[in-house]
Amino acid sequence: MSFLRRWRQQRARRAGRRVDEREERGRLRQWFLLAGRCDASQLTAPPVASLAPIYPPDDAFWADPFCWPAPGGYVVFFEELPFATGRGHISALPLDGDGRPAGAAVRVLAEDCHLSYPFLFAHGGELYMIPEKGSARRVDVYRCVQFPERWERVRTLIDSAALRDATLFEHEGRWWLFCSMTRGRLRANESLVAFHADSPLSDRWIPHPGNPLVRDFSRGRPAGRILRLADGALLRPSQDCVRRYGHGLNLSEIVTLSPRRYAERLVWKASGEQVGGWHGLHHLDWCDGMLVMDAQRLIPAPGAGG
Repeated sequence: MSFLRRWRQQRARRAGRRVDEREERGRLRQWFLLAGRCDASQLTAPPVASLAPIYPPDDAFWADPFCWPAPGGYVVFFEELPFATGRGHISALPLDGDGRPAGAAVRVLAEDCHLSYPFLFAHGGELYMIPEKGSARRVDVYRCVQFPERWERVRTLIDSAALRDATLFEHEGRWWLFCSMTRGRLRANESLVAFHADSPLSDRWIPHPGNPLVRDFSRGRPAGRILRLADGALLRPSQDCVRRYGHGLNLSEIVTLSPRRYAERLVWKASGEQVGGWHGLHHLDWCDGMLVMDAQRLIPAPGAGG
């Protein structure tokens, strides 16, 4: 990213903070879920406005949803963060075939550090989760022992690095781990870095020589599973954090990906205000016809005057 572009983004972020201070006075930011049916052909321009909101209780937020098929519907896994503690854990909510809640949310994974972004993947007939635990400086993998509520830690993929939002996928015989990184002057909300290995359970991940592949507040940080379209194209969700963290969402097609090179092109972009009148929008996942996202609204803070 050029110096001029970075300077403009920093100005926009400062201006956004001033507006937010006025708009948010006496209110809390609350993430909530969106869910609904979506054909794969719609993924290059997601039908966000058609999705139904699923609201958490007023004392918490729900964010970073990942969906998985279940008998009669789906289960969506997400970060649940109680405002009282400020520490996230992973919860799960059953959905029916149309994306409506079919039961109560239950806690499925909690540790002594903040957990979020419960990325799911299948390998060798098993279901795995990689929750983000950047504060612990580890990327750990958990295996599902009993779906959806029991998980056990099986391996650390990368240690001693402040990596966030780890996202795995296979491409041309290699497994890739995309994430954001905080290191030196590099910030999580502007960065995309990549590692690759011969297995998703490897503990020998090779950093891409082009890291950071993206350094830009408008499209760096990951925002969900890499989507593989019917024609083989790969779409990467990313966050637009220019105005603020989680202000908007992008989809970019991965044009080139190899152990030496990377390129992508933007195909869709939207802010929370544009698609639903919301304060924020920052995550997307699609699984077998079900689209889940999250959005942000402002709710009265406890004790705030009416």
